Order: sequence, then structure tokens, then C-alpha cells
Amino acid sequence: MGVRARWAVGLALPAALLLGLGACSAPDEQAAREAPTAVVVGAADCLSSQVLSDLGLIAAGASGGAGTPHADAPEAGRVPDDFLPVSVVVCSPGGTLQDSAGTWVALTASRREGDLDPLVAALRRPSAQRGGTCSSAVVSAPSLWLVDALGRAIRPVWPTDRCGSPQPAVSTALDALVETDREQYPVRLVIPAEPTAQR
Repeated sequence: MGVRARWAVGLALPAALLLGLGACSAPDEQAAREAPTAVVVGAADCLSSQVLSDLGLIAAGASGGAGTPHADAPEAGRVPDDFLPVSVVVCSPGGTLQDSAGTWVALTASRREGDLDPLVAALRRPSAQRGGTCSSAVVSAPSLWLVDALGRAIRPVWPTDRCGSPQPAVSTALDALVETDREQYPVRLVIPAEPTAQR
């Protein structure tokens, strides 16, 4: 989180300058205050319906995955000051998978480790105020879980720029980490396998 600025206000300082300084600092401080603190849960889960919906792999409120239904994930929020992550799980669309049931839309879960301080610092930055000229292209960010040494996890908010796109500082910090594990999971059956012809 940013350091809150402090000003010693003298009687001779014009009121207009005071208002200008207040206007410059207010958006960042307000955004930081309004961001809810992320809830700590027992483990990271890329297959929860909330994560799959955020990634556009299933409709909001629908359940996905080829196995047992997964527990709900909490809303993404600000990284708690006392939460010390040792790894990050990156959940992202993973193309397709094929099995005996047919062709599935898939999700990729990538676990990364290394120096997480730059990542946490980037995630704690507030989102920029929306405005200005922006491209019509919509940029989607992966869904993240930060995991501590006990396996507990939180869903951090990925801060956005003035166009609503993910701030690149988070991507830069993620790219500096080392991938230690990668799994691909079926999410939604899109092309059922053709029935086997009976003889």
C-alpha cells in the first residue's frame, strides 16, 4: 500500500493549492480504503464456480468440472497485511482436452514460486481511475490464488489501469517466478464423443 502523504498547512498557503493536493491524493487513498480484504480459505481451488465464471469458462452461477462439485470461492480482495504467501497459483483458460466422453473446454492451473514480494507489492497497488481514450479490445487477466506455508490461500484483486485492463506490473512479477507444477483440468463438455457402433 502507498504511503499516505502528510502536509503541514500554513496560513499563507492558498486554499486553491490545498484543494488541488487533496484532489490528487484522494483517488488512490479512496480506492485503497474501498478494496475489501481478501478472505483466507483452506486451499486454492481453480475449479470453483466463481473462478471459472471470472475466466469466462462457464456462465455465472453454473457449476463446471468433470468431477465432484467444488466449494465456493470468496470474492477477490486486498492482500491482508499479515498474510505471507510462499507460492501463487495462476488459473487460466487452457484450450481443450479430449477423453472417452468427448472434447472439453479446459483450465490450466500453474503453481509458481520464488521472490513473491514484488508480486504482492504490485497486487496491493490501487486500480487507476477510469477515463481517457481506450482501445475497444477487452483484456482478461488470469485468476490468482496466493498460498502461504500452511497451504491456506486468498484470492487477490488484480488492479486495473484507466482502461480497465490488468496492470502490467502484476504480469511482470508473475513472469519472474519459477513454475513448479502445471495441471490441466476438463471444465465443460463441448463435443460429446460419438456412440460406439454396436456389432
